[in-house]
Amino acid sequence: MSTRVKLLCHASTSAVRTSFDEVQAQEPEALADWIKDPSAAPHGGESVVAVIARVSIWLDKQLTIPGVILAVTHASVIRAAIVCALVAEPRSFWHIDIAPLSLTQLSGNGGRWTLVSMSSGKADSSTDGFC
Repeated sequence: MSTRVKLLCHASTSAVRTSFDEVQAQEPEALADWIKDPSAAPHGGESVVAVIARVSIWLDKQLTIPGVILAVTHASVIRAAIVCALVAEPRSFWHIDIAPLSLTQLSGNGGRWTLVSMSSGKADSSTDGFC
């Protein structure tokens, strides 16, 4: 049984209340800790490790559903899914750039995930009509 997950990064920035630059200006130490330490959550929200764990559980559930699943989500969720697929260390999370309207494709088979492709967010032929 094969499962394919397509993760489309939404383009809306209206949900973002504070920009990265604003946080950097207001709380530079807290932001540095959050980026440097994947288990840190100085802002009171989820740590990178927690996001990766949450996405990993979701991905495991998707392995039971054959076919193609399209999820429109945030860049952080897509980064976490890539970290899971690559079985990478959580510190690699911030080394993955996800562009608005980009499409990331994962393939699940035999209890594991593989990274199939990532688009730039610009329309191209590698997106199978999604983007």
